[in-house]
Amino acid sequence: MDEAMKTCTVCGESFAPGAQQSPYEEAGEWLAAELWNDAGSLCSLCLENRAKLAMMYVIDR
Repeated sequence: MDEAMKTCTVCGESFAPGAQQSPYEEAGEWLAAELWNDAGSLCSLCLENRAKLAMMYVIDR
């Protein structure tokens, strides 16, 4: 495994941090940093999925 590669803590896939991001990935990174404290440890697909699920299910109280 390349030193720049990381393993996603959700799905276990290898990923290279810092790749080009979609708006959903950016939202997922924000959620990872602000709500779940696991920033930098999720792949782009898991970040996108987290953002989409948060839009549907996370309620601002």
